[in-house]
Amino acid sequence: MKTNSVKLLLVAGISAFCLLPSAFGQGALTPPGAPAPTMKSLAQIEPRTPISSLPFSITQPGSYYVTTNLYVASGDGISISAGNVTVDLNGFALTGGGGSGIGIHFSPSPAVNETNVTVRNGSLSGWGYGVVASTGSHNFVLERLTVSDCANYGIGSVVCPIFARDCISDYNGTYGIYAYNSQITDCDASNNGSIGIYGINCTVRNCSVVNNGSYGIYIFPGTVSDCVVQSNYFSGIYIDAPDSEVIGSTCIGNNSSTSTNDAGIYVNNANNRIENNHIKGNGYAGISVFSHSTYTNNIIVKNTVIGNGANNYNIPPGQISGPLITNTVSGVITNSNPWANFSF
Repeated sequence: MKTNSVKLLLVAGISAFCLLPSAFGQGALTPPGAPAPTMKSLAQIEPRTPISSLPFSITQPGSYYVTTNLYVASGDGISISAGNVTVDLNGFALTGGGGSGIGIHFSPSPAVNETNVTVRNGSLSGWGYGVVASTGSHNFVLERLTVSDCANYGIGSVVCPIFARDCISDYNGTYGIYAYNSQITDCDASNNGSIGIYGINCTVRNCSVVNNGSYGIYIFPGTVSDCVVQSNYFSGIYIDAPDSEVIGSTCIGNNSSTSTNDAGIYVNNANNRIENNHIKGNGYAGISVFSHSTYTNNIIVKNTVIGNGANNYNIPPGQISGPLITNTVSGVITNSNPWANFSF
């Protein structure tokens, strides 16, 4: 009897834990719907607009990128007529044929003052003009561009200020860089048919300007600082307006034409400052100021000129210049002559 009682108790206990499945809730039986996408869309991966052929017109703000090397036989390459635009050449080249116009042209309607356009990272060659900004807009930024072999100028603005940095504009038919109310920084403008850098109300800083067919840097007016200007046909740096500055630059072997109206640095107006420049072996003269009754008060201090003998400094009356230390005079700088010019 005891055995049977134990068996009954075991069976009852097991049954208490082995309830039917229907005794527990199983959750909602309605399907949850279609699976949601787990991958990013193409627009999320690359939100910029591709440029895969020329000509291409940009009429809306946004970011654009070039997908490959592009060529056009005639007409313009990329035309920009909107503001708040970035164009990334993505390391590719835009090449123009014999009938081509402007490689990249920023030209909004004169009635619309568009701003904030940036073009960067690529090269242009073979165009009538390389990169041009026109009309009265502003904030046109050019970065890391190489422009060469254009029939006219490589980089230019008519009345639109540009900010060009880390650009090269070489071997173009006329000007390397033609700019208005602009800043030109860390650029190279060499081996162009006419002027390397022509600036109207411009700042030119830390640039290399070599072997151009006319002037190296022509300022009307502006500031030139920390530049290397070498082997240009006329003046290395030519100042053609008052209130300009040339500071801390190196001018070597310019004015191969030996023009008497040119020099390493030539000043063709009044109230300019020429300071702390190194000038060597330029045709005719090192630093020269045009003799005119109203071209006075040019400040010429702390320069070193070598290799033009009596014409190291052509400084007419009416200028303000530091004392001259030559190789026949003690070269000791004292408290009485900290602004001295040197001549050897």
